[in-house]
Amino acid sequence: MYLPSLIKICIISFYTVMFSFSSHILANTKAPLFTPPAEIKKTSTLVRNYSPYSLINQTEKSIKSIPIEGRLTRINYRLDPKFTSHNLINNYLNQINSLGGEIIFNCRDNECGKSSNLKNFLKPIDNNGNDNPVLVTAKITLDNRELFTSIYISSWKKATNIQLDTIEVIEEPLDIIAIDKDYLQAEVSEITVKDNSNKDKRGASDHPMLTRIPGAYIQDYKTFQFGQSTVVSSKTGKKFTTEVIEGKITDIAYKLPRSYSEYEVDANYQAALKKLGFIETFSCIAKACGTHTKFQRNFNALATNGTTESQFYRVYSLEKPTGNVYAMTYVLGYINGLSSELRIIEENTLNTDRLTIDLDGLTDKIAQTGHVALDGLLFEFDSDKLMPEAMDVVKVVAEYLKSHPKQQFYVVGHTDDQGGQSYNKVLSEKRAKAVRSALINDFNIKPTQVESTGLGEYAPVASNMNDAGKTQNRRVELVLRSDSK
Repeated sequence: MYLPSLIKICIISFYTVMFSFSSHILANTKAPLFTPPAEIKKTSTLVRNYSPYSLINQTEKSIKSIPIEGRLTRINYRLDPKFTSHNLINNYLNQINSLGGEIIFNCRDNECGKSSNLKNFLKPIDNNGNDNPVLVTAKITLDNRELFTSIYISSWKKATNIQLDTIEVIEEPLDIIAIDKDYLQAEVSEITVKDNSNKDKRGASDHPMLTRIPGAYIQDYKTFQFGQSTVVSSKTGKKFTTEVIEGKITDIAYKLPRSYSEYEVDANYQAALKKLGFIETFSCIAKACGTHTKFQRNFNALATNGTTESQFYRVYSLEKPTGNVYAMTYVLGYINGLSSELRIIEENTLNTDRLTIDLDGLTDKIAQTGHVALDGLLFEFDSDKLMPEAMDVVKVVAEYLKSHPKQQFYVVGHTDDQGGQSYNKVLSEKRAKAVRSALINDFNIKPTQVESTGLGEYAPVASNMNDAGKTQNRRVELVLRSDSK
């Protein structure tokens, strides 16, 4: 008989300790209304200085609640499943009654309605169970302070969880934010940005017509003395129409400080081009441009890193007696980055007199030096697609190859040093391969007579520091193989 009596005394002592009321309720925001129970496996806490809270006062048919605002403390205890929700809630009720608290609502099991609905409404910090739900909401007045509490307990096979929410009704604290009246008297200052031009891509520069936005640097850059550029010119429904414009092309992708907004950058381009006399001919913003990745393919964008919602696209034109000038601006960003692209296309006449390729001249050049630059070969902008007028040069080369069937040649592609080295290497290889394919497919040259390769930017014949030199370096050469002479 002694052992059972001892066990009974221990159990009574345990619950007395587990639910003893703390000496000072809510002495600070971290103090719980009730001291923690014993044998806690896990405790989760959330404190809000001032927050709205919905205190449940009905669960029959639908859950109804009373709106309360104040300092909120949420504590979740995970206990061993040996502690039942009914016994635990009775201990809390006992403590509330000892304080003279007013029970607002009390339910158990089926009285609480659908357990999943109850849990979804209360959103306990940590609770995996829906079994044996119990809920008590109460009001406690102490030392001229008004407190509300919500105690929700449920269990599952591995644990019993107590969600204990306490709301201390206080005046909303409106002194958290201080003000500086002197600030309103001062002029609005711009955010300071540092000069990042040292990060410019090698050989890149601003277009003479427009300076860069302060703090920007050139991330990508392409320029062609004569080429073709595609821009979006109109939109019907969801379908975009593009237009190919020929001329001198300058295409610059800038990386911008994130302190600028997309709107601000776009507005600055608008203002600057308007001052120069440009007229906007097409624009789209955000989702009106469609998905940004798909939209960018319409005009072979250099600036591509951003989101659909952040894009601003505009095309402008300026009529000049010497040839129209077109400007395309594209601004886009994301939470941690911002980019813009400025493309200037200046209409000019294709210079076809740089080097006239004829059969006699080509023969003499090969005989003298063993190679000849096929300067009349022209490709579409940033592409390996031959332009129609380039086929005249290919025809002359084919005539020479047919007249020297025992000689073997390399078709070698070269670029200037704009763009990445690996990109230039690949582009030069593709262009050389395009010439070889045209010789074989269009003029029946034997595949064994010509082999294509690309050297990229590694074999310039002129300076890359000016447009004239860059033009000479962008070439395809026919090189006689020494082992076949």
